[in-house]
Amino acid sequence: MAKLAKSYVAHVRTPKKTLIASGCSWTNENFWSDSNPDIDCSWPKWPELLAKKLDMECINLGRSGAGNEYIFSSLLDQIKQTNKDNIGLVIPAWTQVHRKDIKVRGIWKHIGDISLPDYTAIRNKMPPISVAGNADKSLTYYYNLQEICKSKKIPLKQFQMLPFFRSNKELPKGLLICTREVNILYNNPYFKKIDNNFIGWPTERRLGGFNFCDDILDIYANERTYCISDLDNHPNAKGHEKIAEFLYDRFSTMNKSKERSYKPYNSQGRGA
Repeated sequence: MAKLAKSYVAHVRTPKKTLIASGCSWTNENFWSDSNPDIDCSWPKWPELLAKKLDMECINLGRSGAGNEYIFSSLLDQIKQTNKDNIGLVIPAWTQVHRKDIKVRGIWKHIGDISLPDYTAIRNKMPPISVAGNADKSLTYYYNLQEICKSKKIPLKQFQMLPFFRSNKELPKGLLICTREVNILYNNPYFKKIDNNFIGWPTERRLGGFNFCDDILDIYANERTYCISDLDNHPNAKGHEKIAEFLYDRFSTMNKSKERSYKPYNSQGRGA
């Protein structure tokens, strides 16, 4: 009997897909510490670490001081410039809703880094800050990015890096303030439209969610294991590794349930 010819499989290396991330200073690959300028902060940041785990290339659009308008716009601009078949994952690390982003002469600026003449002129034209308005604006970004990626069949995961409003642990008498803010979040029309691709939604512990700053890294713990120093709450190398590991582990389990349940909530700010 004639021997069967050996069959060989040609292993062709295909180009890696790209992970596109954006966020604030907790994402910025070029972050350096204002509080500890002598510390070398050039360790790999969470987007690069996560991309490596997923065998993807990485585009990191994070910028220090950025707000949610910049995060949304930077991701949308990058999506438009990238062949959607090459996009492996879009992942925003959303920040606090009160932050302001604007373009000054075509360049994105964040209120904290605008030169004094520009800042004064812009601040004088700004309407009074509205907590509910800021919340609604950010939730619009969350939902719009979700629906845009869904319509283009682009993989998306979202999460809240910093507290949606502010950290409860920063407010000794913050219960009343935070109760009002939780009510604003809970009663927003977008609240139940955010899907299961948002890790930790609805971001507030009393509603059954979480943010990474308070609840995953617990930056106010006495040990401060994941912080740069006692003066700087930004994540150190271990902190970025923790973020990447948590996200990677969560990807495999977060879509098992099609329905999301929320903690019962009343106007006194207590879970039932």
